[in-house]
Amino acid sequence: MASDALSVLENVLTGMAGLFGVDGAALMLLDGQDRLRAVGATDDDGVLLESAQEAVGDGPAIESAASGGLVAIHDLHAESPMGFPHVAVHAPPVRAVLSVPLIEDCELIGVLDFYARDGRVWGRSETQAGSRLGELMVIVLRVLAESRTDRALSGQL
Repeated sequence: MASDALSVLENVLTGMAGLFGVDGAALMLLDGQDRLRAVGATDDDGVLLESAQEAVGDGPAIESAASGGLVAIHDLHAESPMGFPHVAVHAPPVRAVLSVPLIEDCELIGVLDFYARDGRVWGRSETQAGSRLGELMVIVLRVLAESRTDRALSGQL
C-alpha cells in the first residue's frame, strides 16, 4: 500500500481505538494466497499481536477469519480454548482481543482487531460496536482502493 494509504489507515485505526475505548486497534488483510497479513496498528503492541498471529498461524484474527464471526478473548494468556498463550508469548502486553471479520460483498477481506492491555469481558454492546466499526473499516478500505485506482488511471491519460 502507498504511504498515503498507510497514513490514512493509521489515523483511522487510532480514531477507532479511541472511540471504542480500547488501548489499540490493528488490521490484517488477506493477501493473494488468502493468508492474513499485518497491515497496520496503532502502536508497537498491535504490531506484535498481528505479527505473532501471522508467524504462528493462529490467534483470534485467524479464528475470526476461519469462522467468519467475531472472536472475543478475555485473556490472550489463558489456556486454549479461552486464550492463545502461544500468541501471547510474542505479544505480552496484550491481554484482551476482539477480532472482527471484515466482509465485503459476502467475501472475507481481512480482520480488524481491537485490544486491551488488561483482561476484559467483551459485552454485547461492545461486540455490536466492534461489528459496526468493522463495517466502517470496509468502507474506508473500499474508498482507499478506489482512490488508488482513480490515480493510476489518471496517470495513464
